[in-house]
Amino acid sequence: MSPKQIISLLVASVGAAVLSGCALEPVPPCPEIRIDSNTASLTTFQQGSGRDVSDIEYQAEIVSFEGTCKFDDDGVEAVMDIDMIVSGGPAVKPRTVDLYYFVAIPRFFPDPVGKKIFTRKHRIRSGGARQERITESSVRIFLPLEDRLTAAGYDIYLGFQLTDEQLRYNRSRTR
Repeated sequence: MSPKQIISLLVASVGAAVLSGCALEPVPPCPEIRIDSNTASLTTFQQGSGRDVSDIEYQAEIVSFEGTCKFDDDGVEAVMDIDMIVSGGPAVKPRTVDLYYFVAIPRFFPDPVGKKIFTRKHRIRSGGARQERITESSVRIFLPLEDRLTAAGYDIYLGFQLTDEQLRYNRSRTR
């Protein structure tokens, strides 16, 4: 190897070492995203007092999600694709319904920044228990942070925005 080649190799090695040192800045961890077990499902009954299986108009369930996060100087934005399954029940009446779901950060409660409610319109068809998978894409929520490394200390929960009666129904089924 000539002296010129050795110098070129040395300069390239030092340059690579300097550049890789800049690239080794730690990547902050994203917040933990979870599906809330109490609100992961929604059951809607037909009008009246009946609350057995034959009275169910439709059901929906949040079954999975994929998420990423992006940091900026003010905090982190969580971006999620949320998968739901919706099915008509025995008392189904074909129509378009609003599925209200939320993304919440309990650590911010009761500050309004701690919960965002979204709406997904969905056409319920006749035919009983036919399941349809729907995906809400690019659902976003922003978490203001003072230090990026604290993002992992924040839990994000997904669930349906339920009435008190719907929440009681869900809780009674898990006992």
